Amino acid sequence: MMVKRKTITTLTKKTEEDFLDTLFPMGTPSPEEDEQRITDLYKMMVESSENLVARRQTVNTFFLTVNGALLTAIGLLVKGSGDTSLTAFGVAFLTITGGIFSFAWRSLIISFGQLNKGKFKVINTLESHLKASIYAAEWKALESGENPKTYRSFTSREIWVPNVLIALFVVATVIALLIGLKLISPFGTVVSK
Repeated sequence: MMVKRKTITTLTKKTEEDFLDTLFPMGTPSPEEDEQRITDLYKMMVESSENLVARRQTVNTFFLTVNGALLTAIGLLVKGSGDTSLTAFGVAFLTITGGIFSFAWRSLIISFGQLNKGKFKVINTLESHLKASIYAAEWKALESGENPKTYRSFTSREIWVPNVLIALFVVATVIALLIGLKLISPFGTVVSK
């Protein structure tokens, strides 16, 4: 006979009840009768989580490629510069575009992390109705993410890249606009009027 384990959660009791009612609309399954159905749902959720990680990597590759292309275009624009003001405004346009892309990338990384967290809540709940809870055990071995020496989320590390790019693009935009408006020279000296 299987003992029902406590699900991993930080939800309130009412929210937890709503979650379980949504996951099991026909009532909490009995282990003997519904083990195959729970196993099939479990496999589907694990596969869905793996597909999400693959999509996340595709999105990261796309944004890295776009930002690399923008940085290359900025370099080519500066290298072949003729009219300083026109070049500066061109650089400002590209850096604003890069900032927008990087902010969108950052938002998607956060969304992917939240979505995967939700998927693992469902996976862990389904596991509580199976004979083994491998993901719940893994999470417990990682101290539930509470000790950064044991575990740091991929999202918390992955978000560094777009954050750095956003900061870089903001600084580059300000400098390009100051040069374009002839408030500073391309070499950083203040232009006197």
